[in-house]
Amino acid sequence: MLLFSRNAQRLYGEGREAYLAIEAGRTSLSITPRIDADDSRGINNVVIFCFDLTLAVLAHRHERGPDFLIHDSHLYDGVDERQVARALALAAEVTEEEHMQYNVTLNTDTLSTAAQRGSNPEPHIRRPRLTDDEEGGLFGFRFKAAGKA
Repeated sequence: MLLFSRNAQRLYGEGREAYLAIEAGRTSLSITPRIDADDSRGINNVVIFCFDLTLAVLAHRHERGPDFLIHDSHLYDGVDERQVARALALAAEVTEEEHMQYNVTLNTDTLSTAAQRGSNPEPHIRRPRLTDDEEGGLFGFRFKAAGKA
């Protein structure tokens, strides 16, 4: 609970309560991560980010999980630009401290905005950088649409 709360407060400040609501059922536990705020899509996505980061760190520390966390760009849809920048910086800091990796697929405009908001993603970008222009592709390969020559 403390790790989740610390991660959330790093993104929103100490004014917002962040906690894990845990309810015991007959055969299982129900764990619901919460950040005291409105129920916007962006904040719900930040809750997912904080929960995933918390679980990844705990699993790694106890050798019960991989040494990486992966997110797709959809996680950052609707998230305030400041929180995106803070989340990327937090993920980089935490995963470096824990000897883990944070992998995220993002569009360059999201990275540019994060950089303008104080995050420095450049040292963490790994090649190849994928593009959708004529020279783009994956690992130097171009893929053709099915049924086209």
